[in-house]
Amino acid sequence: MADRAIASKYRSRCRAVIALLGVLLGLASGTASAKLEGENLLQPLPAGFKIATEQAEGHASLTEMVPTDETVDQWTRMVTTQVYRGLNDALFFARYKDQMKERWSKACDVADTKPFSDSSENGYATHIWLQVCAYKDTQKKPEVTVFKFIQGRDATYVVQMAFHFQPGKAQLAESMAYLGKVTVCDTRQANSPCPVDESSNVTVKTAPESGR
Repeated sequence: MADRAIASKYRSRCRAVIALLGVLLGLASGTASAKLEGENLLQPLPAGFKIATEQAEGHASLTEMVPTDETVDQWTRMVTTQVYRGLNDALFFARYKDQMKERWSKACDVADTKPFSDSSENGYATHIWLQVCAYKDTQKKPEVTVFKFIQGRDATYVVQMAFHFQPGKAQLAESMAYLGKVTVCDTRQANSPCPVDESSNVTVKTAPESGR
């Protein structure tokens, strides 16, 4: 569920915590041809999606992407990106996940959390899990969200793929494939190399997935 500290009001849907500890910062807004420097979140815009909102306040930022014919108030799928700049705390993941579970358990009639993986990607601790929110009132749409949490050195990154319906296996597999393309790299770190062909790896603000 989302508690959006940088939004003007709470939207009645299950979304990610945006102001947890109040340390978010904005995404870099480079272009596909911009030279990568330092630590970078590499995230393609999902095929068929548009950037619906970009908000920032102090150390906080939020980018929301929805299908091109939908809005942030009426959506069936949504990709949300949060960046927690300046936060390099190995204990933050546990606190973040516990906060999410607590908020969903309070807001949903049925809430469940399913861990997928805890691993290392390109030298960064990475966690992927799924959360489900459902209601006894059949008029209320369920929400299923897959989270990818990457603990960087300069920041912490959380990317979510949310469904406002019960997705099938193929749709969940597609969301996992997309999240697999979301990575962090650092031009200063030999164990976290950035791609040689920088033009093929872009931030979420720049271009759709290549070949789509």
